[in-house]
Amino acid sequence: MHIPSMKQNEPELIAHILDGDEEAYGALIDRYKEGLYRHCFRLMRDEDEAEDVAHEAFIEAFVHLDRYDSRFRFSTWLYKIATNLALMRLRKRRDVRLDDDELERVVSDLPGAEDLAFYQQLHDAVGALPLQYRTVVSMHYWQGKTYREIALHMGTSVGSVKGWMSRAKKQLKEVLS
Repeated sequence: MHIPSMKQNEPELIAHILDGDEEAYGALIDRYKEGLYRHCFRLMRDEDEAEDVAHEAFIEAFVHLDRYDSRFRFSTWLYKIATNLALMRLRKRRDVRLDDDELERVVSDLPGAEDLAFYQQLHDAVGALPLQYRTVVSMHYWQGKTYREIALHMGTSVGSVKGWMSRAKKQLKEVLS
């Protein structure tokens, strides 16, 4: 019996899975579960729904693994599946606050295949920021809040929010360059 390893490369893992070694899929799940959840959370803005979409995406990817084109990274394909599932849920949600133009903006803001590694790096860098900086970046860029809305939410002035945002951007630029 083959025991999958996190160190195995994707083509090896996928070959084992396609040959019937379903346990090898666990290594791919372990490799991508955190990043995929963050991606889904950015789209859904709800922890439970993000978890559900990520779970569904892993199932869909497993069921249709024979359709995976190995010329591309597995993560790119997996994130695309998750994005499609999330957008279907958002469209069906009765209390959805996004109109079609906003949904299009969300989709157009998503990273392409070449940007997924950067996207992961960006999320990690934002997560490492001090709490106030991380909060203003998250609320403004991922939740679409204005500086005024952020200031009201945080109980501070718009000037403070602008200052925190400026320092957060400076730190992110240093980390990501």
